[in-house]
Amino acid sequence: MLSTTPVNDCSACSLGIASQGRCRLTPTTREAGATLCAQGERPRTVHFVKEGFVSLSVVSPRGSEMLLTLRGPTSLLCTEALQGDPSPFEVRALSRVKLCSIVGDQMSTWVGPERSPARAVLDLLLTEGKMQRDEVNYRQGDCLSRVARFALAHARFLADRPNAVRKQMVARLLGMRAETLSRCLTRLERDGVVDASRGVRVLDARRLAAIATEDANA
Repeated sequence: MLSTTPVNDCSACSLGIASQGRCRLTPTTREAGATLCAQGERPRTVHFVKEGFVSLSVVSPRGSEMLLTLRGPTSLLCTEALQGDPSPFEVRALSRVKLCSIVGDQMSTWVGPERSPARAVLDLLLTEGKMQRDEVNYRQGDCLSRVARFALAHARFLADRPNAVRKQMVARLLGMRAETLSRCLTRLERDGVVDASRGVRVLDARRLAAIATEDANA
């Protein structure tokens, strides 16, 4: 189960607070499995995640799908819409997600002119995001090391809370069957590195890290 704290209303949202009740983003909802943006597509809309979980994945030139990273509440997605660039990712909902969305041109106008402080900060964030795109490949190594690496990297999301992501979806992202994912979690629990009785909770990060890197170069 993957979860994190949702942004329930505008009074708890950084964008809502900053805009003082004049936020221009429009609430939308997407169901689990919905594609927010295809890889190579030029997105028109920027999305702010209020609740739920999405994946950012990329298909290699050989056609194999690799999970690069996950995003939850307070994440800003499809920012390529601000610059007219193609998306390097396929952005897909892992659970039912609540979004606040705005067309890229409208957000650009809302942020302000090119030399404004807000624009400078946004440009820095976009540049940092581009530098971090190749951070993780969860489909490298054997199945046990993939599950261990996934659990280790996303420990802050693995808890017994709402907004659960189906086990079949996680297994697909890791490039394995749901039954294989269950067997790997059982083995990690038997080894005493995780507690998978309610969600997944890391018990021994050091040993889990060793398992995660044990076959990472296979």
